[in-house]
Amino acid sequence: MFAFDYVTEGGPTARALPHAFTQQGSMLFDALLADLGALPGVEVCTMATLCRPGAGGLGAANWAAQSFGERFAACVQAADAVWPLAPESEGLLETLSRDILRGKRILLGSAPGAVRVAGSKLKVARALADGGVATVPTYRPHASLPEGEGAWVVKPEDGAGCVDTRLFADRAAALAWIRTSAAQGYVLQPFVAGKLGSLSLICCDGSARLLARNLERVAVRDNRFHFLGSTVNGLSDADGTLERLAQQVAAALPTLWGYVGVDIILNERGVMVLDVNPRLTAAYAGLHASIGCNPAGLVIDLLKGPAAMPVTPSRCRPVSVDVDGFPGDVPA
Repeated sequence: MFAFDYVTEGGPTARALPHAFTQQGSMLFDALLADLGALPGVEVCTMATLCRPGAGGLGAANWAAQSFGERFAACVQAADAVWPLAPESEGLLETLSRDILRGKRILLGSAPGAVRVAGSKLKVARALADGGVATVPTYRPHASLPEGEGAWVVKPEDGAGCVDTRLFADRAAALAWIRTSAAQGYVLQPFVAGKLGSLSLICCDGSARLLARNLERVAVRDNRFHFLGSTVNGLSDADGTLERLAQQVAAALPTLWGYVGVDIILNERGVMVLDVNPRLTAAYAGLHASIGCNPAGLVIDLLKGPAAMPVTPSRCRPVSVDVDGFPGDVPA
């Protein structure tokens, strides 16, 4: 199996990502490799191991002369299955997923079409709303925005995590920032007060298993959001609301497959979905310890079909996952 992380393995645009995002990518890749390495009968390789001299014909002598795309394609061909880690922004994860399928290898992730929808704030909000899921309203800058007072959030339409997500006191200030900065590809959402959380799901054929209900830690500094970490299984679901929401999301996006993260906000009016992440999220780093079983193994078991969907864990413990969300906005 080829496990691949776009950030850690030196993807062409990885250096433009904020420090916190690259740190999170490294943390998740380490967690995934540890989980895969603990599975019997699974031989794991990475770009780093495949580029060693004599490694399946992909030795270092030829490596330096190849483009990143050529190296990735060679690694894909050297494995039976590929588990890609990459941000959805700029279509990165979708493109890698399509390349894996084009290479006739098993994709351990969501279908490219689901990745494309989830990677767009507008498309995923529309798909979820069509499926009866409560979502935070999302608008283009030139759309007719609702009247009224209150703060607004501006974020990249295809952004990942909190990258370049900003909070403004009112609608006029949000629109003024977009106009004066000539920012392209941004969307607006009314700020919804509440407790931030996320769901860790295993999805297959329009169904889901809820592995973890996570409490998210996010700070705002200089009107920008910074993700600080998660408490895995730090939220309760006594009335089953989050379990039902997990099923609704999977039904609305039926080609989600494997591990999926869903960002939510909880307040007195209920639960609303902020985003769907068709990839590993920060909570994965503490998931094994929280649920007492190997989540990578649960994903690989799905290759046997929907009947292999895991049972929702009955006993979980809170596990904290910390991310350094402040140093260095964008490294040079």
